[in-house]
Amino acid sequence: MLDDLSMHLTTIPVLHRVLTVDASRGQSIKTAFGLAVGLSVFVVYHVLTDELLIHSTLFVVSVAIIGWRTAQLINVRTRADSIARRRIWGIVRFGALIFNVGFWVWLIDGWTCGFLRDTRHAIGLPWAFFLELHGWWHIFTAIGAYVFIDVVDCLISSDDPEAETFAWPASWAGDFFFAGSKKAEARKNV
Repeated sequence: MLDDLSMHLTTIPVLHRVLTVDASRGQSIKTAFGLAVGLSVFVVYHVLTDELLIHSTLFVVSVAIIGWRTAQLINVRTRADSIARRRIWGIVRFGALIFNVGFWVWLIDGWTCGFLRDTRHAIGLPWAFFLELHGWWHIFTAIGAYVFIDVVDCLISSDDPEAETFAWPASWAGDFFFAGSKKAEARKNV
């Protein structure tokens, strides 16, 4: 159950951040209070019932709002056709892709848990490690969540998103793989 709640403990602060951009301190506090009360009510309900439909729906809605607001922030806080905008969109595409891979791995793990467990026992270590999809789901979604936290932080906190630097793997995704930057094009030609 704590596994389920950690998903919301990750998304709610980011949701607060994207919902309160340029808001007054009072509005930010009211939004934080509303999100905290809503999350607390949900946590009590979830602990008592252990149901997954509302949990999953709340999570998907939170992630969708974060994605929608992030797209708005990118378009408002970066110049059109700038390298920074291409780079940040590249990082966002990477984060969304790796996050979705994690989500699908989680679904597959849920659907095939018994089969995977039996197969892991049959093949043993070290290969069983690759079939531990629940662990992979945590790794992939954590990377995706980190990327969105980093991008949102850059867009909200930075005076100059054009000069912002990102830590790995966001820097790699933005510079070399997803953004189509000049650096990436130069490396392809070498």
